[in-house]
Amino acid sequence: MLEPLTSCPDHETLTDRLGPVLLHFSHVDNAATVLTPGVDDLEIITGFGPTNAPTAGTLSVMFGIIKLQRRLACPTTVIISELGAWNSRNIPWAQLESVRDQMFTFLQRIGIDSANFTLRSHLDHGNLVRAGKIARYLTRKDFLEHRESLLELYDEHGLLGGEIGVVVDSLYTVADILQPVETGARHVLMVSGMEEAYFAELARLVLQRQETAGDLTLGWHATIGALYFRVLEGLAGYPKMSKSIPDSCIHLGMPHDLLAERILDDTPTAQHALMSAIELASGWDETKLTAARDAFARCDEAPDQWRRVKREYLDTFIAIADRWASCA
Repeated sequence: MLEPLTSCPDHETLTDRLGPVLLHFSHVDNAATVLTPGVDDLEIITGFGPTNAPTAGTLSVMFGIIKLQRRLACPTTVIISELGAWNSRNIPWAQLESVRDQMFTFLQRIGIDSANFTLRSHLDHGNLVRAGKIARYLTRKDFLEHRESLLELYDEHGLLGGEIGVVVDSLYTVADILQPVETGARHVLMVSGMEEAYFAELARLVLQRQETAGDLTLGWHATIGALYFRVLEGLAGYPKMSKSIPDSCIHLGMPHDLLAERILDDTPTAQHALMSAIELASGWDETKLTAARDAFARCDEAPDQWRRVKREYLDTFIAIADRWASCA
């Protein structure tokens, strides 16, 4: 069951297991079960949609998954879901291919180690076959009851594909989550944004139904847990950073002068969002983050110190943006 991390009865266990990495997450769903000490067959699954240049929110997830893998030291698969996005979003195929390839290179340059991570896309024979195998256990009603919370927002902005395409995208992603189960893992940790929690529910439905399918079973048995990343607040008072709402975000494809305008903004409503971006999407070490938090806490009485922190973050974000551009 999805629950806030702060009120989770397993908060102490998760803190011991994840340490400072826990800062990146806000909600959990059965995570402590798969993170129990002694579990030695845990695999992590996560992914990104290659629809555009990463926002600070997406960058925070990238840094978070790198830290999580280093902390847990277990096999991790990262999927760039170009075929899923092709079906569920109104974006040209050439753009999806281009951003996919750029993301692959960028992820490796910011710290994903090929010895510990598997990077793949949805153009994967194994995943397409797996999607075909599990389709028989799900119904249209399942996809109507378990759906992304942001679908209406995407539809309002003309970004959403047709109903069948959205279902196909979901089917591919459920197959992603079940990849370790097919190869023998008994514990899977899905890591994603909270709006994607329904994927874990659909994957559990597949496991439950195939276990009782008699001769039609796949013979898969596993426990699925999930960690959900903190939502990075949007600028200008918006609840979330999203490229669908241009005034809400900073992203790696943005011109340097516009990045400066937004990161150095002194508007009171933007300051908490900027501090969250520094915490989650800077790659700074704990010493620098502690100094930034102190400056933020004193921003009213010592505004120049907080401005210096934001100036340093601007330099950091521009350097990351330049690295993203070099991966094209």
